[in-house]
Amino acid sequence: MGHEPLVNKPPSGFWHDAYPELGRGPISMYDSVCPEFYQKEKKHIFKQHWLYVGRTEQLPQKGRYFTRELAVLDTSVILVRDAQDVIRAFHNICPHRGNKLVWQDDPFQETQGTAPLFYCRFHGWRYKLDGSLIKPSREDLLLEIDKSTCSVPAIQCQVWEGFIFINLNRDNTQSVRDFLGEFAAGLEGYPFARPHQVYKFKAELKCNWKIFMDGFAESYHGAYLHAGSFGALTEVAKADKANPYTDALAFQIAGLHRMFSFAGEPSRQTPFSRPIECLTEASPAGPWNKKVDSGSLPKGLNPTRSDSYGFDSFQFFPNFVVIFSSSGFTTHAHWPTGPHSHIFELDMYFRPPTSHRERIAQELTVSFLNDIVLEDVSPLEGMQAMLNSGAISEFHANDEEILVRHLHKVVQDVVAAGEQKAGAGL
Repeated sequence: MGHEPLVNKPPSGFWHDAYPELGRGPISMYDSVCPEFYQKEKKHIFKQHWLYVGRTEQLPQKGRYFTRELAVLDTSVILVRDAQDVIRAFHNICPHRGNKLVWQDDPFQETQGTAPLFYCRFHGWRYKLDGSLIKPSREDLLLEIDKSTCSVPAIQCQVWEGFIFINLNRDNTQSVRDFLGEFAAGLEGYPFARPHQVYKFKAELKCNWKIFMDGFAESYHGAYLHAGSFGALTEVAKADKANPYTDALAFQIAGLHRMFSFAGEPSRQTPFSRPIECLTEASPAGPWNKKVDSGSLPKGLNPTRSDSYGFDSFQFFPNFVVIFSSSGFTTHAHWPTGPHSHIFELDMYFRPPTSHRERIAQELTVSFLNDIVLEDVSPLEGMQAMLNSGAISEFHANDEEILVRHLHKVVQDVVAAGEQKAGAGL
């Protein structure tokens, strides 16, 4: 393609030499097994930083709402598009007596719908979609109550490129755009807002949230864990040397956030293609012969301008991942439910098919991707159980696992800084 690489591996041949502050030694794994550390994560990470909770397409018109049950925040959240067309977030609680404001049959199940106002089913108090009190029931019974203080508790809420974020830190003054930083700037201009065919996958796993995120911070595992899904990967792996399909094209770190770019298995027929792939002209990597034109991409995608480019994975601190491919983009969110458990949410946003053939091909790719995610999931619960045994206390990372090192260092550093600040009474 004639483009000069924008990102280069250091002359030494090791990515770690580009980020010496991360070190090279073993990585402490106490942040993935210690219940006390999990409580500190809740306090200093999840309740202090911007968190992705959904897309604006989920709130297409005024009055539309959905709820999020977020154990790591110790709360339920309402997201709503109000009468002024503003997207807002609230704690899902009635200020009168603390009843859960929006729920259906099960108060612990997430729900969605459309409503002109919020109505408390316990005592009938009503609120506008901006959270302000409309009217309590039986005003003749009110005593010394200042109605102006009886609004539904608001949560900071901002939107970037159609992604909705919340922040429970009442003292926060940083915009979500500034928090996401240079990676966000490099992605702006991507057609996030165009129509998409959306596919969803959700599972609760008995493993720490970082254990799963580690698996999406490297493609080193691809040739082994995904051997049954990507035949070409396995053949190269047998030589036990550099693998053009799984070795990263580039790693980049920007403060709390990180990304890596990697090649894709050729989106064309290979000796390993299954009959169904040949019939539909699609594979786990997406539709065949749909090359990505790097010239049309935002500057942050395919930073090396490689002809073998397949995917970019942007991992925004703490728990939000966006992966780009020729088919569209995919989001991951990891929501801790305990020190050794979390909910994993995957949403795939593909270009709407224009024919029956394209729809079948797309659903085949989605089916393959679901299988690949299940392969990613397969070792995690057993891994967590063995980490909990205490048999080992450290991870050993190679150069292709530099982002694993980065995540654990950032998490531990942020928690340590929070503890220091709390100890100083700040």
